[in-house]
Amino acid sequence: MFRKPRETTPCEYTAAPVRALQPLPVVQWGPLALAQLGVPIVVGIHMLVVRDQYYSLAAQKLEDSGFRPTSPRRIPRPEILEDLPNPEEVIEEINASYKRLDCSTKTFEYPVDLPERTERVVLIPSSFAHLDLSIAGDPEYSLYTKYDKYGNELYPHERPLVESFVKAAVDDESIDENGFLNITSWGDMLRSCVSMMVGYLGIENDILDDCDNERAVAWFSKNFGREHEKIYGPMDRRISKRLGSGKEFAYDRRGVRLE
Repeated sequence: MFRKPRETTPCEYTAAPVRALQPLPVVQWGPLALAQLGVPIVVGIHMLVVRDQYYSLAAQKLEDSGFRPTSPRRIPRPEILEDLPNPEEVIEEINASYKRLDCSTKTFEYPVDLPERTERVVLIPSSFAHLDLSIAGDPEYSLYTKYDKYGNELYPHERPLVESFVKAAVDDESIDENGFLNITSWGDMLRSCVSMMVGYLGIENDILDDCDNERAVAWFSKNFGREHEKIYGPMDRRISKRLGSGKEFAYDRRGVRLE
């Protein structure tokens, strides 16, 4: 798949929760933020970030608008569960791998009068997502250049989005009792988000050079940046596209032909 065009209008699918949260500033995060920038991705969950100080108020606003609080429970497909000797144990292990996310956020189902919306809404405090919303409410707010702004809805540009994913991934990593790096399913999802941005959006190695978080800079360099390329060489982003003539031409993931 090639990169899609960058969206220039807000996502219509999250209009209901964004409207319910007015006038609080709301930042789209996770898969939907990637899709807005042009990453071809299926969006099955709506992640909305609000400032820490408004987090409780935002949760109440969603409930008052008919959004139903729910407990996250990730369950494999029925045909998979049928072949497992202890399905509940497997389900517990899967959900435990998202413990940090689930303990730090609130999950909601859409109101019953919106049956077409089968996604879930995850409300996230800004400190967890590492998104700087300190400028919200300032006189120069409308001039802020790190986000595309539509009313109270904001979409982060590449730089702050990469940084937020990387910092959240660093937060989630730990060393187990044997000295090995422990990466949870939530951490793996964050890695995937960064990987797709590098592949589809042409993120360069210098994207975090001015970041003051040394762990985040080192993490990106080791996994996707300069240190990674020293060991494995430049990432191959080519895609072969077979034309009617039977010839194949290489394109990168942005759809640009490679000479």
